Amino acid sequence: MPKAWEKLDLQGAGVQSLQIRLQKLQKKSLWGYLYWCLFPVGAHRFYLEQAWAWVFPLISAAIIGLAFLGLIWEAIGLTIVLCATALWDLSRIDLWISAYNKALRKASWFAKQTPAAPANYQGRADTGEKPAQWQRELRDYTQTKESERAGHPAANAPAKKGFAPGQRRLSFAEQERLLAEMAKAPKSGPDQKSADSIEK
Repeated sequence: MPKAWEKLDLQGAGVQSLQIRLQKLQKKSLWGYLYWCLFPVGAHRFYLEQAWAWVFPLISAAIIGLAFLGLIWEAIGLTIVLCATALWDLSRIDLWISAYNKALRKASWFAKQTPAAPANYQGRADTGEKPAQWQRELRDYTQTKESERAGHPAANAPAKKGFAPGQRRLSFAEQERLLAEMAKAPKSGPDQKSADSIEK
């Protein structure tokens, strides 16, 4: 599909408009990795709406505070912890993006569904009224299509088979059988007489 058509929002309630809105709301891998470069402030976790995102800026502030107080080894220890956690996050970015986008799609599709049935609803009541015209047509159409399944004769099909108008067509197997019988039958008529004269 051309990219121009994908970006054309018809402002309707159909699948195409829903897909366009989803593309705008979904998280992108490129942005996830770019934000990871700012891991000291937890930008990638805030972007992906992950839990404990606030821990990254807190640890970064603690490292700066320890370094300012002259506690170098403690600051180095926290830096190692922060970098190890950031590397672990780097391996999880794709999984987080996939899970977020999947949850977003599910929420969007389920929001489009019809509302639930009213409380204490126990099915359609049989009022005894005659079905409407469209209901009769739908029932007749369904019966016709059901009768057209393989191995079932069509509804209201004529009983007599043959090739004449108003007759039911022969099946492929019946046509094969008819041709075999015609081939075995003795030949007669003008074609046979001409063949006999040729042999003489």
